[in-house]
Amino acid sequence: MDNKMLAVIIIIIIAVIGVGIYAYSTYSGSQEKGTITIYAADSLGQQLNATTAKFKSEHPNVDVQIHYSGSQAAIKQVTDLNKSADIMVSADYGLIDKQMIPNYTSFNLKYASNDLVIAYTDKSKNSSQINGTNWYQILSTSGVKFGFSDPNADPAGYRAVMMIQLADTYYNNSTIFNNLVANNSAITSQKNGTGYIISAPSSLNPSSNIMIRSDAAQLMPSLESGDIDYVITYKNIAEQQKSSGVKYMELPGELSLNNTNYTSDYNKISLTEFSGSNQSKVIKLSPIVYGITVLNNAPERQLAIEFVQLLLSPTGTQIIQDSFQNPISPAIATNDSSNIPSALQQYVKT
Repeated sequence: MDNKMLAVIIIIIIAVIGVGIYAYSTYSGSQEKGTITIYAADSLGQQLNATTAKFKSEHPNVDVQIHYSGSQAAIKQVTDLNKSADIMVSADYGLIDKQMIPNYTSFNLKYASNDLVIAYTDKSKNSSQINGTNWYQILSTSGVKFGFSDPNADPAGYRAVMMIQLADTYYNNSTIFNNLVANNSAITSQKNGTGYIISAPSSLNPSSNIMIRSDAAQLMPSLESGDIDYVITYKNIAEQQKSSGVKYMELPGELSLNNTNYTSDYNKISLTEFSGSNQSKVIKLSPIVYGITVLNNAPERQLAIEFVQLLLSPTGTQIIQDSFQNPISPAIATNDSSNIPSALQQYVKT
């Protein structure tokens, strides 16, 4: 047998094996059955819905049920209310580390990031004037109403409040937090060395100048209708509402919370939040980075791993980009992570 004939035979064998592997994979996926239960931050709606559609196209007999809320509320469904779940996705990866490892999961992957922005419409008072140097003056103007989500339930809320406190330092103006937050709610702040500690009691008592809702997405209909003028929210949420007339102003890099170069400055701001049972938790301000995990007692653990595998793959990173968020690829395992499933390790930097 000459070398050319041998080469042809080898190519044919490789092709047959490849087709067989593909056919097996497709057949295997189409035969899998079950229901994946996911608790997730509301800002991940477009991203996870698109991932679910792709996953179901490859696993037609698998149902995916996603429960959206603020990240704190989502985690409490498992840790406080003992709800059964397969996957947890938080808008603040630190919440999984602090509240779920090691009792509920063994690993946590940082896989996407976001920016904080100020959303508005053409109906918003003084919207033609707002920019990166005067936004806090616009928001404190008489007759202007703005909103942020509940800092006790949603990372977007405590990030908004802590960003406003950080603005005091950035603009060298000690009145910004008081004018926007302390004078309009029961939220207070005290200087602590080189930083600040903010207290967000369970009863926030917002004035008529601000609107507070349980999660960031719930504020957008009020913005679009003109009931409020501005919302401090995530960039992807504002982008997704552009067709409804929503615009947004990008904050300076030091305040947008998407730059790890400013982590040490962010960490100088902390917030003490209180749950309904009056238990307190202290959260440090950090860059906006999402975390995802499969729970230890996931009823559909293998399917859940396959779902996360899709999200971390090149297909998933494109979905993340299309959802106006920034993929972290490869994903980064947090310091507390261990026992990362082998199927995910190719997409993870440890």
